[in-house]
Amino acid sequence: MSKIASYMNGNEPDVFGRFISEIHNYNHFWLEHDHKFIQVLFPIDYGHKFNKHALLVEQVDIDAFNASDELRNVHLRSLDLMLDYYGLERRGEDIVVRDELIPKSHDWLKPKNHNQLRITRIIRSLFLLGNKVVAQNLQRVFIREAKRIGTVSDDTLVHWENATA
Repeated sequence: MSKIASYMNGNEPDVFGRFISEIHNYNHFWLEHDHKFIQVLFPIDYGHKFNKHALLVEQVDIDAFNASDELRNVHLRSLDLMLDYYGLERRGEDIVVRDELIPKSHDWLKPKNHNQLRITRIIRSLFLLGNKVVAQNLQRVFIREAKRIGTVSDDTLVHWENATA
């Protein structure tokens, strides 16, 4: 079993000794202030200088997630955690706005907010690891709401658009 699948199944901790169940219990404060959990909940296929500890998605991971409802569902549980923080919710494969979205109470809508990078990662990870329809629906909602409110840069919107390429 791949390291990513083993982590998602709760069999192994991440490089910081945290099990996925611990991160799934994070409250909104920790979701905002811990900057090293997003890489393990939402692994992607390329690295970055700020997250050298993150495992990269390989074909073995893609195959494991495509073959396992359990792995895809754990991934969706991670998504649900983040959606709650972002003022959204998942209904099956659909993503809907739950709260009145305003930058004052939803940090991801503030210009140049680090959550915008997280959103790119979330969309990419879901797309790679067997939740393509959810990833595309999530992408559409984030882009639609960001354009409606007008505080997210065009560069960020391009990153979100490219996350499913």
